Amino acid sequence: MRLLLPAALLAMALPMAAHGQAGKIEIRFCPAARVRAYPLESRRRIESVVLQNAAIINHGAAPLEVTAVAIDLMRDGEAVETRRLAGRELARAGGNSAGLQASGEVTQIPVQFCGGKLVAGGVIFAGTRLTHGQGLLLFQQLMAFQGPRDALRVTVHGRSEGHDVAASGALPIDTAMSRTVFRFPLEGVWWVGVGATPHTGHRWFVPEEFALDIGKLGGEGLDHRGDGRAFGDYYGYGAPVLAAADGAVVSAVDGMAEDASAMRQPGETTDTYSKRMMATQATLLAKGVLALAGNHVVIDHGDGEYSLYAHLKPGSVLVKPGQAAKSGQPIGRLGSSGNSTAPHLHFQVCDSPRVLLDCAGIPISFKDLDIPWADWVRPVQSGDVVVAR
Repeated sequence: MRLLLPAALLAMALPMAAHGQAGKIEIRFCPAARVRAYPLESRRRIESVVLQNAAIINHGAAPLEVTAVAIDLMRDGEAVETRRLAGRELARAGGNSAGLQASGEVTQIPVQFCGGKLVAGGVIFAGTRLTHGQGLLLFQQLMAFQGPRDALRVTVHGRSEGHDVAASGALPIDTAMSRTVFRFPLEGVWWVGVGATPHTGHRWFVPEEFALDIGKLGGEGLDHRGDGRAFGDYYGYGAPVLAAADGAVVSAVDGMAEDASAMRQPGETTDTYSKRMMATQATLLAKGVLALAGNHVVIDHGDGEYSLYAHLKPGSVLVKPGQAAKSGQPIGRLGSSGNSTAPHLHFQVCDSPRVLLDCAGIPISFKDLDIPWADWVRPVQSGDVVVAR
């Protein structure tokens, strides 16, 4: 069910102190339209939401000392769960936001910050003491809940010119899956190594919050034979990738090379491998964020939903922009181009064709997909083996 926030709640704000600072605290969200939920445990109706970004900005002439921030999960206008950030926790959040901006990540990975909208107007992230034009960024706050919730509210408490001040803003919580019902983009038995589960990386990145990284396992439980040094060692490499629903091709990129050195080498420790991959990603980012997707196809399914098929094998892309695509039609082959550490298909659905520039992920609704180890009807989670029919 799609839960929408009443207009009155969207517009609400706590009473402000009657002085010059009143009404000059802005709360910006990214994504700005809604926060999407994803089931943690469907049978018990346990869901999760990630507040990716909430920027608290001081537009007043006087300095603002932010003393506490409350994040509320709401139902029918009442707070059901509350997380309160104050003291060290709040100071840590402020330090992180300043560090993110200083490191260049806000501009290097614009999609994570909604194409620069969070810093529009020259906002500078700082600590908890904000002068005019400075902001405090709350980053990646995960909350879980059981039962219906219809809004997430952020309330800021602070002091300015000797007065207590407060302001709040809210987002609707959307528990719906995609309007488009997709077929799985591969045929047969596959392993979803990374999904929307919080312990894997996708959930923390705005466009791919509900994306899947899909590979194939062999009889020994690994995704490759031998030592995995060559692309051909991987059981899924070269498998046909299929359009997951009818639509129109928005973009199709081919000809980007694969890099075997990006794969984890035999005997390489997790720490060494992680550091090497961070350096590789930085090199790709220098070429532009679309280099991360490698060879890829984007399809428009209408209703503001776009599917992305990334890391395709060079020379395998079979469609062109403007072409109609039919559900089940081959559009390329599984590969390892772009920001890929082993051959796999990255599949996501989001709300814009600007898939790595300015879009927000959408939970994916599948049809004709069996999860053999599931004991209840539920969406795909990280680590699932699935059977596409």
